[in-house]
Amino acid sequence: MSFWLALPIAANVALAATTPAKTLSFDEAIGLSVATPDVRGAERAVTTKHALGARISGMTENPQIYVQPGFRVLPTPNQGFEIQASVTQSWNLAGLASARKDAARVEEEELSAGARVLALTQRLDAARAWIDLWAAERVLDVAAREAALAGEFARLVEKAAQASAVTKADAADARAYHAEARLGVIGAEGEVFERGLGLSRVIAAGVDPLGARGDLPAPVLPSGAGLREAQRRAAMLPTVQQKAIAARVERAREAEERAARGTSLSVGVYVQRDSPGGLVGYGAVGLTLPVFDRGERERSVMAARAAQLEGETKREAANASADVAMGIHEVEHTQDIVDTLAGAILPALTEGLAARVRLFEAGEGTMLEVLTARRNVAAAQARLERARAANAWARVKLWLWLSAMDDGKKQEKTR
Repeated sequence: MSFWLALPIAANVALAATTPAKTLSFDEAIGLSVATPDVRGAERAVTTKHALGARISGMTENPQIYVQPGFRVLPTPNQGFEIQASVTQSWNLAGLASARKDAARVEEEELSAGARVLALTQRLDAARAWIDLWAAERVLDVAAREAALAGEFARLVEKAAQASAVTKADAADARAYHAEARLGVIGAEGEVFERGLGLSRVIAAGVDPLGARGDLPAPVLPSGAGLREAQRRAAMLPTVQQKAIAARVERAREAEERAARGTSLSVGVYVQRDSPGGLVGYGAVGLTLPVFDRGERERSVMAARAAQLEGETKREAANASADVAMGIHEVEHTQDIVDTLAGAILPALTEGLAARVRLFEAGEGTMLEVLTARRNVAAAQARLERARAANAWARVKLWLWLSAMDDGKKQEKTR
């Protein structure tokens, strides 16, 4: 049965597959992820808020002008046109002007934090989508090579069956294996389409599936001490900062409402034309005291929301620290899986397949053993590609978190 020697353990042939019209590198996908309409809209919101916030006046009240025209009817000798006019201006004495500006500034910080959260989420989604697409394409490549190899395998077995070198059962098993390999290609092609469309959706690139170009990203991560320090700095992640700033916004709004109900001073001038030919002027000073209404109704909602957000901030910080710790573990864990698959499992299975083929050629093995060994090798190759992708995702996710922490620290310094 020397015909088996014509069949290699692995092959570089692949089935033709539909090539996406457009492919992206990992860096291109990350860059396009923050150029989407929602991210740009969040950035414009910050700019708009800043532009209008900078124009907030130091005067909290507008001047009031009253005009009351009239006509004197009695006594008859004094009949004639009369008019009363007044101008008043009020000043808040409880610090409303500064409270309004402080609240507007903190609201702008909240919008900025929200924009950073959205940008980070988009980068993470794009990174995951690209890496999943890369893995799906590599699994398709493995499946296509195995299907091509299985087809050649089935043809050789058919020739051998015609020469009575193998049984019809062996030929049927080979055909079934080939069909199963083709089915694997169909499934892999479907996953590639879904992943390509998923990446297109993340970067808002339309409805055409995209392809992954280039190899997996390999970001450089800090050493062990640097990673432990990153875990302690997890509160600098945008999600935590957004919660903390949201609590500050509610406190600032409460202060603004309290100041709005504080003491205010009003000064005015009244002028009256009194028929016939009289003219009278008055000066007025008024003081509004917060004796009864101090805004308790409105302030209670803001104070309660601030207290709730402060608790949520602590929970978010704890979650972020745990997420970073888990991310560090995932990097190490997935690397161990890659090393085990590439260094131990796949070489052993490949060696086992070669041995099964030699035993079968010597008449000491069965076709089923050879086919099972082939399935195991193909499965291990696909598993290795997915493991490499999982390790790259763990590294990229942690790398993006670390970059976001650095940005958060810079933002905190500029406040």
